[in-house]
Amino acid sequence: MPFASPTSPRLAGLSPNTLGSLYMVIGSLGYVTNDALIREATEEGLDVYQALCLRGIAMSVLFAAATRLSVERFTLDRVTRPLVVRVAAELVGTALFFAAIVRLDFANAQTILLIVPFAVTLAAALVLGESVSVRRYLTVLVGFLGVLLVVQPATDEFSFWSLAVVASAACLTVREFATRRIPSDIPASLVALITAVSITIMTGCLAYFTGWNAVTPKAWMLVLLACLCLTVGYVFAIQTVRVGDLSVSAPFRYTTLIGAVVLGYAFFAEIPDTLTIVGCVVILLAGLSSIHLERRASRRATTAVT
Repeated sequence: MPFASPTSPRLAGLSPNTLGSLYMVIGSLGYVTNDALIREATEEGLDVYQALCLRGIAMSVLFAAATRLSVERFTLDRVTRPLVVRVAAELVGTALFFAAIVRLDFANAQTILLIVPFAVTLAAALVLGESVSVRRYLTVLVGFLGVLLVVQPATDEFSFWSLAVVASAACLTVREFATRRIPSDIPASLVALITAVSITIMTGCLAYFTGWNAVTPKAWMLVLLACLCLTVGYVFAIQTVRVGDLSVSAPFRYTTLIGAVVLGYAFFAEIPDTLTIVGCVVILLAGLSSIHLERRASRRATTAVT
């Protein structure tokens, strides 16, 4: 695949945490742009699962070609438990999220999904034993409060579809940790290929029941662009969890917030309400605070070594 690996000469001077954070930014923007393009395709008459199935076919072909070029072969011994868990979490998370995204404001759905970095940071401490300070725990709490402001469970703006996004976020958290446990000798392109084929089969079955409509040239263009963006998202998301600490790279997923608001306005003329804007600001501040805490910790570690 045409992306810079952790051992690329151009990136060799970067620390693992910096590299992981860079991958997170690129991957997150790829994901959110893909989501906007898929929803826009539904505006062109496609059922959401039909659009996902068509995108999955294109991605499967792309990743199959990449895997073949890299002389990587799929064998049953590579189907490990973490890989199965990752694919299953991706399938359920995808089905839930896209069922909700066509029924909620685009930026709101994307913002709710930002519960994932907080959940990953918390789970990284509890499951992987990564060092997380009291202040970092406070940023996690503040981040969750920001998500609640966007969900607005106690107002008339609340939609039960918001809970579907929350459930999708839980699945994506499981996906992150399952990806971390996949053996490093299994290349990202092969993991992405297996995931793409699985999603294509699932969404094809769902589209059989939800409907299959005529595909316009514009819809085809949107689906293909979504395929390219998600390819970027897949590959860099997989690389992200393979370098550095998850608790460090996770906050950089907040770049999705800026992309979601911009794309929501540009594609769907959506303007967030006051509580949503406040929630976005709270989430962003929590993320920036987490980054600041990590930098301070890194400086102290460097000083202690020298």
